[in-house]
Formats: sequence, C-alpha cells, structure tokens
Amino acid sequence: MEQATIKREGALVEPVKKEAEVIDLVQRRREKKESEIKKEYGEIFNFRESCYERDVAKDKSKETMFSNLKIHNEIVLNYALDLIESERLSKEDGAAAIIAVIMHDSGKLSSDLLKHHEKGVEYARKMFEEIEEKIGKIEGVEITQDFKRKVFQAIERHMNHPFLVVLNGGKKFPMPENNVDNVVFDADMLANIGFKNVAFRLDSEKDIGEDKKEAVKNGTSIIEECFKNVTQGAAKLKGEVLSVSARDISEERIKNVNKIFNYLKEKEVFEAVQEEIFKISRGLNMDGNIIKKNAPLIKKLLNEKIYEAARASDIDLKIAGKLIM
Repeated sequence: MEQATIKREGALVEPVKKEAEVIDLVQRRREKKESEIKKEYGEIFNFRESCYERDVAKDKSKETMFSNLKIHNEIVLNYALDLIESERLSKEDGAAAIIAVIMHDSGKLSSDLLKHHEKGVEYARKMFEEIEEKIGKIEGVEITQDFKRKVFQAIERHMNHPFLVVLNGGKKFPMPENNVDNVVFDADMLANIGFKNVAFRLDSEKDIGEDKKEAVKNGTSIIEECFKNVTQGAAKLKGEVLSVSARDISEERIKNVNKIFNYLKEKEVFEAVQEEIFKISRGLNMDGNIIKKNAPLIKKLLNEKIYEAARASDIDLKIAGKLIM
C-alpha cells in the first residue's frame, strides 16, 4: 500500500496512513482488546457457559436457542466495547458493563422470556459468590457491593425491547438509569438490529405458524415472511437506543439490514432455501414442523447467503458478522 510522506523544512514526518490502513489498525486494536477481555473475564465467561450447559442438560429442546445465544452474546459484547469507549465510561463502570453484558442473557434457557432478567440477576449473584475470592479484582477494579449492584441493575434494566414490552401487555420493564445500564441496554438493542431473531423465530412453532399464515396470504414463503417480520422489527430499534453513538450505529445497521433483505428477496433465496429443506424432508419422510426441525440447517444456509448479500451490497464482512442469525 502506498503512503504519502510529508516534508517539513527538511524533516521527515511520519507517513500519512490511508483510510483502509487506519481501519485495519483499529480492527487489530479491537481484536487485541477482545482477546484481553476473554482472558481477564475468563472465570465469568466459564460460569455463564456452565449455567447454559446445565440448563440445556435439563431441557434438550433448548439446544438450538443455546446455539443462537452464543452468536448473540458475542455481538452484544462487541457493541458494548465500542460504546464503553465512545461514551467514555470510567474503568469501574466499564468493567461493570462488561460483566453485565456477559451475564445479561444467562437466564434465558431456564426461565420464561419475560423473566429472564430476574434469572440473570440470580445467576450473577451466584457467580460473584463462587468466583469473587478467586479473581480478587477485575482489570484492577475492586469488587465492592456498589460494583455488584451496578452489574445486577444493568442486567435487570436491559429488557425494554419493543417485542418484550408487547409480550408483557404493553407494560414497560425497569428503565436504564445510569451509564452502565445505558451501555448494556444499547449494546443489546444494536445486536437485535440484524437477523438474529430469524433464528429464534425458526425455533418457535407459534412464530412459524404466524409466518405460514402470512406466506399463504401474500403468496410468499414462510422463510421470507420470517425475515420480513424481523427486518421490520429491526427498523423500530433506532428510536429505542439511548446514546448518540448507538443512534448513529443503529441508523447505519438498519440500512445494511434492508439492503441484505432486498437482495435475498430479489434473488429468490428464501424460496430456494425453503424448497431445498422441503426436498430433504420428503426424502427422509420427515413429518411435523419441517421448518423447526431443520432450523440449524436453514440457519447455516441463510448465514452463507447473508454474507453473499453483504459482498454484493458493498457491506463490510465484519459488519455482516454482526447481522447474521
């Protein structure tokens, strides 16, 4: 890559980096930071995974949701690290936000959807009880009662996604009240601007039933109606995020989601994938809800197509990685 060198009265000044090189440098810094986070917060990640594994062992029907949560949790953490930096959180608040993000959906496999924040707080309390003495400090930050309270409150206050509010009869959940709450809430909302909820809909017989009715009415496919539902829901989230940083990101991500949806629709990808799944199922004499039973395969095929759509739409593949199912 060429570099322009500036001369100033005989002295050589550091070469001016071009945009792509600067972006690459930022990405390398981010990857280094994420690697450090995985190491520093390793005990907390391990505790969460043990909760998930224990809950799946009790209820095997949650295996697909567990797989979906792995991707979602990674994306939420990625957004949270951006927001901690852009919102200039203190070291203590940044650490509290990271722990809250790690644990925010820890209760999702063992509780009702509308109460998973309460289960998450319960698991976070147990986590601190088990590992507090072992880890001592987090990134040099003392684990005080006030610190733990910030973590619990941020988990409790991450719930006001429009879908959950509707499920809750229109009643709002506890609202974010401070910088830690805001980062966790915004990171979770941003992670929902994408196709993550397609994977969750494909694992729900109720949602598939709704999408099937729409497909019959509109002469489309079940998978297209599922994507349409999620795409329309994602567009509403720009008005839900709290910080200026998150609003800027949400606006760009919504554009990305619409571009990808339109590409997949124009290329008749939804119909092709659904027909392939039905063909496989007929060959195996599979009965019942074919879409739900084949959700992992559908997810794999469609994630490949999402990346294809991103390339065709000039969307950075690292951004596409935040939009997959």
